[in-house]
Amino acid sequence: MSNSTDSSSLLPTPKTYQIVLGCISFFIILPFVLLPMKRYPLGSTGAVLFGAFLMVITNVISQSRVYQVIGDENNLKTIFLLWGMMIISSYFEREQLIDRLLDKLFPIGLSFHWWLIRLSCIDSILAALFTNDVACVILTPLILQKWSLQNRNRKELNTLLLTIATQANIGSTLTIFGNPQMALMASKSSLFVDTHSRLELKTCVEYLWLPTFVVWLLNICFLLFHYHLSQCGQSKEISNEQIEEENSSELSTIKQIEQPIISTLSIPRFTERFRLRQFGENIVQSSFVVSQENPIMIDRSVSISSLPIQDNSQDDDQDSFQASESKIFRLVLCILLLIVIGLLFASNDKVYFDIGLIPVGAAIILLVIDTLINHQPPIFILVRIDWNVLLLFFGLFVWLDGLNSTGIPHRLWIALNLDQATLLDMKSLMLFFMFTIIGSNVFSNVPLTLLILEQVPRTGDHLSLILYLAFLTTIAGNLTLFGSVANLIVAQKALSSDLKYRFTFWTYFKFGFVTTILFSFIGMFIIYGLISVIH
Repeated sequence: MSNSTDSSSLLPTPKTYQIVLGCISFFIILPFVLLPMKRYPLGSTGAVLFGAFLMVITNVISQSRVYQVIGDENNLKTIFLLWGMMIISSYFEREQLIDRLLDKLFPIGLSFHWWLIRLSCIDSILAALFTNDVACVILTPLILQKWSLQNRNRKELNTLLLTIATQANIGSTLTIFGNPQMALMASKSSLFVDTHSRLELKTCVEYLWLPTFVVWLLNICFLLFHYHLSQCGQSKEISNEQIEEENSSELSTIKQIEQPIISTLSIPRFTERFRLRQFGENIVQSSFVVSQENPIMIDRSVSISSLPIQDNSQDDDQDSFQASESKIFRLVLCILLLIVIGLLFASNDKVYFDIGLIPVGAAIILLVIDTLINHQPPIFILVRIDWNVLLLFFGLFVWLDGLNSTGIPHRLWIALNLDQATLLDMKSLMLFFMFTIIGSNVFSNVPLTLLILEQVPRTGDHLSLILYLAFLTTIAGNLTLFGSVANLIVAQKALSSDLKYRFTFWTYFKFGFVTTILFSFIGMFIIYGLISVIH
């Protein structure tokens, strides 16, 4: 494989001040994204948006470039895919289809070992079908609610959240629409002259199912080992700071029970809390008390005051997110989901179905059918969208494009001689391994994928590069909390849940670093063997 190309000569040469300011704008913001700052709680989304803002006001990227980045076809496919699947998943949540499945999978009294195994199965399947981000958006709040209602041991939380994040990333490797970078590679590789070098669904399943399955099994073993360590005394290593946070959280919960929360908003009856009261009002009220006159923030990180909610009567609010009684609508919902999956599987060169527009089209159809059959306004579904996550994506695109525009990642690629790497010898393979693992966590896997693909000419055999890139950039997301947006979603959902649990960077890093390096090595050599045998 020859990676030499003339694309580098087409890149504009940045000025010295742009390089300096671009690096400063990146590294000064990075700590706020990686680590929680108590004194300055900007949060990952706010930090990324501010980083994108710095890239623009320092003239590292032009104002017009912002619109080019946001309007990029591949970037919009990611946003459309995520938005469409969020709408579809919200309907599944409203109709309690996922809840019923979880009720069967996680009955009361089930041992935590089976919790991990069953959660790993459903998490990976959802990630492969709906992307890892959507899987985490759906499962994290539902699993935490079910875990809380069963009054399980608090020591299980870290292992539980690690399972959701890591297994979603691993499972997303199975399909071309399992994560944004896989979809990006499928789109970019379609330009290759050699059809065998394209990352099509058939190629993805043929070469990646075995390494993914092996890594998935190994990850379960390590998660079980992590749980046993926590049971045997890992709790003694918890810092005083974390203990104080837990105590303050418990005290605040007690105060909420003793005295209702006071605010100026009206209660959204379609929140997770209200829906849970429909399952068992007594059980839920024992965990937290929500008065019908007390306003709260919606569980999906969106302020109710920012959206035009109709508040004509209490009955309208109460019925807004209850499951419909229409079996026809549920049947249409399931059929549309199968159609979306079928069309994405059937997409090829002759009959192309866009991975972004197909889910959006299905979501819009559901909004219309819900209005016609159940007479529900779309607003009650639209407020369920985690706009915080979508803004995080927009910010990442602009912020990291500013870093890429400095030319530093490209110069690093050339300095490591990866432009001439064949990936057939051990030296070049290890160089590519290190560059991909580190770059996926420093630059983010989606921009890194773009950077690498820009170096690859359209002619030649690039199957090995595409397969290694697809697997390594996805598994590399398990290295740190910042390695994948799905990880950040899990952390944000845990913190915004009623548990107010802080899933820290170091908690994730202690598990993810060793396992990711090991799993990446194992998977890479399995792919190497499959390429030798099949190709």
